[in-house]
Amino acid sequence: MASGGARWGAGRPAQRLKAENATSLDVNYLSRNGHLDEGNWKRLYWRQYGEVRMEGLIKAFDRHITIDIGSTTHWLYLTRTPCHLGGYRRWFICPKCQNRMAVLYLRNRCFGCRRCQKISYQSQSGDAEDRMVWKYHTLSDKVFNWKFKKAARFNRTYDKFLDVADQFEDLVERGLQRIAMADGGYDATAIGTT
Repeated sequence: MASGGARWGAGRPAQRLKAENATSLDVNYLSRNGHLDEGNWKRLYWRQYGEVRMEGLIKAFDRHITIDIGSTTHWLYLTRTPCHLGGYRRWFICPKCQNRMAVLYLRNRCFGCRRCQKISYQSQSGDAEDRMVWKYHTLSDKVFNWKFKKAARFNRTYDKFLDVADQFEDLVERGLQRIAMADGGYDATAIGTT
């Protein structure tokens, strides 16, 4: 799994910082909670495992916000794009590449987009077995947690789930056989039957 894929060098390196563990700033969250309304000063808390990891003060202006984290002040510029049915959507301007981004990440005491900060998603570092496990869990969540089941669409998803579940069971069985062979003294068929 360290190589990121089934062949050497495939996928993303596993040593990169993952977006799921990084300190992020989402423009949609800030907009929904009134942090971007001009003239507002609000506290923002970054939590991890229920504890406050970091806090900052956001000051909103017309075309930018400032975030005071400790003794450092970050200036982040905003832009807007019109929505199809009216209104507008806000975006951050990445301080490094000047592209529109919905999420910026704090790394090395400066904000930037995921590409500029060299941050990858957890799913990009997995090998074929990891992708199979994620696919299995995603489809099982869809199949077992759907509240409204439309016949044709549900049947296609359920058939896909059954195919992936068979592949997942084969993967688990092969893994148990490898473990049994590595131990040397156990019968692989006996492990599968208990």
